[in-house]
Amino acid sequence: MPYHGPVMAGLPPLVSVVGPSGAGKTALLEALVRELSRRGRRVACVKHSHHRDLLPDAPGSDTHRLAQAGAAVTVLSAPGVLCLRRADGDEWPLSSVAALAGEGLDLVLTEGYGGGPAPKVLVLRHGHPSPVLPPGLLAVVGPCPPGWSGPVFSAEQVRELADLLEERLGLAPKG
Repeated sequence: MPYHGPVMAGLPPLVSVVGPSGAGKTALLEALVRELSRRGRRVACVKHSHHRDLLPDAPGSDTHRLAQAGAAVTVLSAPGVLCLRRADGDEWPLSSVAALAGEGLDLVLTEGYGGGPAPKVLVLRHGHPSPVLPPGLLAVVGPCPPGWSGPVFSAEQVRELADLLEERLGLAPKG
């Protein structure tokens, strides 16, 4: 059954991989990217962080100096690299981040953005407490949490999870 939740106009489908720290989100994303790329999909990944002290530019650099001068937004653009900083410290909306990923993409996968509008895959590990089920949940990877009756996969069932994502997101077969 296709996903009928919020869609961000003009953007490729987004799926957020969410779960507690140490549950295996990054490992799952790596495996999903490999599998979807093997299928001919162009996939972008966005890593969400709550750390406010990440610096894309070193003190004394041109962009750092421009930020210190009061620029509301500074952008560092170089071949293959784009770094943006907001002076107000607020987060960039997921739609803005996804739009920056570029054209010609089939899918954008995020790590994090649990409160965002994108459909979600929840990654859990045995021994971790079960979190509140996020809105827009498509599937669980790991032990089935209380109250969930949808698809559940093991961390090794990446091919099956990719099949589910392609079906639910309405991605046409490649080739």
